[in-house]
Amino acid sequence: MSTPAADYDWLPDHQLHVVPTLAHVDQLIAHIARMVHDYTDQNPLTLAEVVQGDRIHLKVTAITPIAELLPRLVADALTQLRAALEHTLYAELEHLLQRPLTDQEARLIEMPACTELARFDTWLAHGRRRQLAPLAAGAVLAERIGALQPFHRRDFEDHPLRLLAAHTNLAKHRTPAVAATRLGAVYPDRQHPGLTVALPLQRDPQPGHGLPLQPGDILASGPRDTSITLSIVPTVCLQRPHTGVWHIALKELGYLEDWVRTTAIPILITGSRQSAAIPPQLDITIGHTDLRQALQSAGTTPATKRGALSMQATVARRDLPEILSMPPVGADKEMIGAWVTSLDDATVVTMIAEVALVNPDPTALLHYLRRLSAEAHAYQSRTRER
Repeated sequence: MSTPAADYDWLPDHQLHVVPTLAHVDQLIAHIARMVHDYTDQNPLTLAEVVQGDRIHLKVTAITPIAELLPRLVADALTQLRAALEHTLYAELEHLLQRPLTDQEARLIEMPACTELARFDTWLAHGRRRQLAPLAAGAVLAERIGALQPFHRRDFEDHPLRLLAAHTNLAKHRTPAVAATRLGAVYPDRQHPGLTVALPLQRDPQPGHGLPLQPGDILASGPRDTSITLSIVPTVCLQRPHTGVWHIALKELGYLEDWVRTTAIPILITGSRQSAAIPPQLDITIGHTDLRQALQSAGTTPATKRGALSMQATVARRDLPEILSMPPVGADKEMIGAWVTSLDDATVVTMIAEVALVNPDPTALLHYLRRLSAEAHAYQSRTRER
C-alpha cells in the first residue's frame, strides 16, 4: 500500500523559497552532527590517576580542542534559521501589499524578539513601519508576529525566538558561536565503597549547569587501593550569550530548527501550526523543476535525530560483537562485526536495545543472543554464495 502524499497546500507559492533554506540548515546540522560524533567518539579527554594521601583522584590532564570549523558551522546554521524567518516575513508582507517594498520600507522589516509587550507595541508603532497596513496594530500579520514573541512565556529567556536572536546577534556582530567540551556524565563500571564521582561544578555560578572541562578537574576519587574504571561521556556544548548557561549543541540546534520549521513559519504564513510540516531533508545539490513536487519525496527526519541514531549505532556496532563472542554463545567476533556493519543504523540500535530489555532474564537473553548469532551465520552464508 502506498503512503498518502503529504498535504503542503498551506505553503503558498510565494513562500516556497523557505524550503531550500531549511534544507540548507538541515545539511549544516548534519555536518555538525558528524563532527561532534567523530570528536566525542575519539575520546577527547586525557586522564591521569593522581595519588594524594590515602586517596587516588582521576584528573583531566588535557582536552583535545574542538575544530574551529564547528562553531562557525553552528553560527551558519543559526543565521540561516533566522534568515528563514526574516525571508518568510518579508515575502508575506509583499504578498499582502501586492507590491514590492521600497528600499526605505525594506530596511524596517525584521523579526522582532520582544521580552515585553510594551517593546513589541513600540516596534509596531515605528513611524514608517506602522504605515504598512499588514503591520498596523490589530492587522493579521502583526497578530501573527505578536503570537511568536518571547513575552508570552514566563521563562522568556528560554523562548526559541529569544535564543535565536541572542545566538545570531553574537555570531553576526561579536564572535562565532562559543562552543566547548563539557562532561555529560560519568558512570562507574562497578561500585566501590568510598568511590565518589562528581561533575566539575565547583567553578559554576549556576548550579546544575557545569562549566566546560579544564585540566585539573577531578572526575572521580576513591581509596588509594581502588582501581577506578569509568564510562565517561563528554559533550560538545554551546553557551547561550544572554544567560551564560551551557547547553548541548545538537539539542540546542534541534530545538531551534524544529521551532522555526514546524511552528514559526507556519504561524507567520497561516496563523497556526500545520499537520504537514515542511520536511527538512531535501536534496538541494541538484535543481528541481517542480519544488512543490520535490517536497513529496523529501525526508522527514531532522538531522539531529539522524545524528543521534548514528551515534547510537556506532556504539551498538562496537558492543554487539563483544557480547555475542562471549560464552555461552561464543560467536566469531569478525563474523558478527561484518554482519552488523551490513545493517542499517535503526536495525542495529533496535537490536542492542532489545539486548538491554531482556538482560534481566538469563533464559530470554540467551535465546535472543543465539537468534542474533544465527542471523549473522545466515548472512555469512549468503555472502559466500555470491
